[in-house]
This record gives sequence, structure tokens and C-alpha cells, in this order.
Amino acid sequence: MRKDPPIWFCWLVLSMWCAALFFYGMAAAELWRTESLRAIIAEGMLRTGNWLVPTLYGEPLFTKPPGMYMAIALCSLPWGEVTEFSARLPSALAASVTVFLFYHLFTRYLGRAAGLLAGLMLPMSVMYLDKAPAAEIDMLQVAWVAGAMLCFLRAVENRRREFVTGAGWWLGALLCVAGGFLTKWTAPAFFYITAGSLLWWRGELRLLWSRQHLLSALVAGCLCLTWVVAAACLTGWDVFVNTVLSEALPRLWVPASSPQHQRLSYGWGAAVYPWWILAAMLPWSIVALYSLRPSFLRAWDEKTQLLLLLFHCWAWPNLLFWTLMADHTPRYCFPLCPAIAGLAALVLHGWWTRRVPLPWPRIPPRRLLISWLAVWLVVKVAFVEHVMPARNGPREPRVKGRLLASLVPAGATLYLFRIKDEGIMFYFGGEVVRLASPDWLPSSGEPVYCILNPAECDALRQQRCVRLVSHMHDEQGAPIVLVQVSNQ
Repeated sequence: MRKDPPIWFCWLVLSMWCAALFFYGMAAAELWRTESLRAIIAEGMLRTGNWLVPTLYGEPLFTKPPGMYMAIALCSLPWGEVTEFSARLPSALAASVTVFLFYHLFTRYLGRAAGLLAGLMLPMSVMYLDKAPAAEIDMLQVAWVAGAMLCFLRAVENRRREFVTGAGWWLGALLCVAGGFLTKWTAPAFFYITAGSLLWWRGELRLLWSRQHLLSALVAGCLCLTWVVAAACLTGWDVFVNTVLSEALPRLWVPASSPQHQRLSYGWGAAVYPWWILAAMLPWSIVALYSLRPSFLRAWDEKTQLLLLLFHCWAWPNLLFWTLMADHTPRYCFPLCPAIAGLAALVLHGWWTRRVPLPWPRIPPRRLLISWLAVWLVVKVAFVEHVMPARNGPREPRVKGRLLASLVPAGATLYLFRIKDEGIMFYFGGEVVRLASPDWLPSSGEPVYCILNPAECDALRQQRCVRLVSHMHDEQGAPIVLVQVSNQ
């Protein structure tokens, strides 16, 4: 790893690596869990042309901003519909961009060999295996946060240079934060916890009051506010505010008197959560812990120490913050994965260049790297060929959705009340509308179709003329029925 490989070789190897880890197997299995939710909302954007307001079954859904849904809809335009491949494509592209960002970052500091090492290492973790690719928000959020951190690092480097250069990097960082905010709300927390920690450590907190940062924050804030105002005006401020607060507050604080407080188990959750996150980021989390040794920082020059400090401030303060939050879910800390991988890459580079002593007898770096890449490829193939097809198991959302589509006339709207089964509804492929009660069913002469649970079916029989079309089970195995409701 001492001699830098040519640029074309690095790009070729990383491109092949991204193709193997992110694009292989994208359509190998049905959408799983909340993948169906993201896909069905994106399908609604394509069908209605409303790309500002995430809508589920005709109702606005602001639990997450529209960023991921818009990305899926955009990637689905060539097909004219959302497919398993197009739903997962944004995550695959975001993961690839993050790999090349890492390659560029390490190349600037330590050369192309270190950049290639970091780019190869980044996606080799348990959490990446599950989230990239997936029709989920998390990978796109990781890309936005990583972009913000890298631009912030350049802004710190240019703090004493011309105003325009520094402002450009600050603007890039804050625009990435805005993109992350419009994807999953939490990007500002990751960014400012990291930036504040790094600047405080270096005694440069005043940079947060610099003109470059404040102007950039104003531009990014206006961009986010524009969407907030537009979405709230389209749906009503009460709907927007109540939905956002109901999503955000349980992540920050849950009253001790609520049942959810008992389920969260704050004491045990806070004690176990950091280890849970480190386990999800294996194997690099173990290697990254070596970077906490004080002697490790002293082994690098001043320029590389800044990179090392960025990763430390990115990883540990954010891990502490999310440990103290109410909802201990590993996916909230997925944006920390690049920081852990970055620390591990610095450790391995330090071992292989003999900047720091090896903890084991010397092994040829190239042989060790090639062996580990081969192992990870085997893990990826096993995950795609065995885990992905098997994890839906008896849920069979595609089979049930297509059965439903064969029973409901083409072009007819399917109505539901309390049922929540986005997997079946996505593969159904038709228009689905949620109503508050049977009183809202259309009163025209044409019969309408409803998907109900048994209790809803019994209640509806007392009000309308109902014909049972089919018995089936939802993805959780609970009984549901398809009925035709006549207004005669």
C-alpha cells in the first residue's frame, strides 16, 4: 500500500466494488417492511404529480419529509412506475457516491492508496449489508450527512483564506444539511453536534458566527422553510404541525406516565444502545476503538490530525446524543457508519505504513485486504441469494397483492379503514384510499370494493349490502376480507 496506484485503477476497482455490493441483487426479492411504504408513497407522487406532500391512501403523511420519496419517483420515471429495482436505486446511488467521497477525502490527505483502502472498507459492515441497497431513507441520509461533513472539513481548512472559497464550502455543507433535513429531519443534529464538538476542541467556535456560515445557514434554512410553507399550505398547518410533533417528540422525550415509557426501558436501553450500534458496525467498530489511544493521534501530522478529529467528533458525541434519546433504534445512528469506517481506515493505514505498531505479527497488507474483500463478497452473495428471498417468508406480499388485483376491476378504487399493509397494497398496483368510516363511501350506483378486517366487515354488513369476494390474510397473518359494497 505504499505506492499509489493510478487513478484509473482506483476508479475501476471502486466502481466494480459498488456494482457488486450495491447493484447486485436489487430486484432479487420483494420489498420488505417499510420498503413498501416508501415505494407506495413514491408511486402516489408519480400518479398524482404532487411531489411536495407525501401521501398515503389519500392522506398526507409527514412522518418523514419527501426527499426519499421524490428520489424514488425520479428514478422510476424511465419505467413509468415504481418497481423493486427503481425503489432501491436511490440507496444504491447514494451508497456509491459516499464511497467515492471517501476515496476523494483520504486521497487528499494520505494519497490514492489510502483513498482506495477507505473506499473499499466503507461499505463492509453489517449495517451497510442490510441498508444498501434498500428502498429505505437511511442510505440517502448517510450520503447527505457525509457530504456535509466533508464540505465542513474543507471550510475549516479554508478559514483563513479568501472569503469566497470559505463561503463556498460552508454553502456546500449547509446545502447537504438541507438535503438531509428534507430526507429525514435529523441531518442538522448530526452536523452541528459534529461541527460544534470539533470547533470547541480546536478553540474555534467563533467560526459558527462567521459571515460565511451564517449566510450559508440562511440559504439552507430558506430552502427548507420554502418546502415547509408550501406543504403546510397545501394540507393545513394543523395537520403538518401535529404530524411532525407526533413523530419528533417521542424520539426526544416520553412522559414517565405513558405506556411507551415502560416499553422503552430507558436504563437498559441507554446502557445497551452503544454496544448495539458498535455491533451493527462490525467489523470496523472493533478496529476503530484502537484510534482512541492518545498515542494514535500523535502519530500523524497536523493536517491528518484534523481528519482524525473530524471522525472522532462525528462518531462519539453523536453516539452519546442518540443514546440519551428516548427511542433506541439502531438505524438512527446509521450516519455514524462513515465515521467509524474512517477511524478504522486510519488505523489500518497506520498499521500498514508502520506509523503505529502492529498488534499482531506482520501480515502482507495486500494479501490481508484481498482476503477480506473475498470474504465480504461471499457474505454479500449469501445475503442476496438466501437471506433476502427468505425474510418475507409466509408474508408473500407480491402473491397477495396480485390476487387482490385480479379480484378488483381495473381502474376501480379500493377503500380501507384501519388496515395497514403497504406491502400487499403496493403490489396491488391500483388506487387505494383510506376513509374515516363507512359513511364516507361513495354513494353512486356503482358498487365499491373494500378491504376490511372481520370486525369492520361485520359492522359494515349492518349498514350496507355487502357481498364477500375473498378471504385472505395480511402480511402478519391476520385475517382480512375483500368485499363488494352495493348502494342498492
